[in-house]
Amino acid sequence: ALRGIGPLHHRRGDLMAGLHDTDIRLSEDWQLTASSTGDVPLCSARDCFLQDIRLEAVTTPGEVFYNPSWGWGLQEYLHREYDSMAQLEISQRIRSKLSERPEVDSPTIEVQMEFTGDRIRIDIYFRFVEESGQEHLQVSIDRVRVEVVDIAE
Repeated sequence: ALRGIGPLHHRRGDLMAGLHDTDIRLSEDWQLTASSTGDVPLCSARDCFLQDIRLEAVTTPGEVFYNPSWGWGLQEYLHREYDSMAQLEISQRIRSKLSERPEVDSPTIEVQMEFTGDRIRIDIYFRFVEESGQEHLQVSIDRVRVEVVDIAE
């Protein structure tokens, strides 16, 4: 990743994108993209930070060799029974991972879940430190995959 605009942030010695970083912009299905000029498009600042959160949400810890703790590990819930214990574990894991980012105002993290059939819809709301706008991330877990469905301010 091209994390070149500002200082890198560390979580237990591992790197993660911050609000002042730049990275290669990925497509909706996490593939590299090219602009009409053939250049590799970049994302920076807020877009880079939110892309990093989206990627971490669908990653299993250990999947990224240079950052073994990075990833929410929600794949663990693909084939588990969705009960109140699973709901508590998922909520705590998301809160914990987002709280490790200094840009996120931890007390504002809110996790809501809805169970429908074989799918868990997770709505995550949070604010950046010293900002009033609320961010919204929606994650879906079914029996096959974990995916970020939506992210918006």
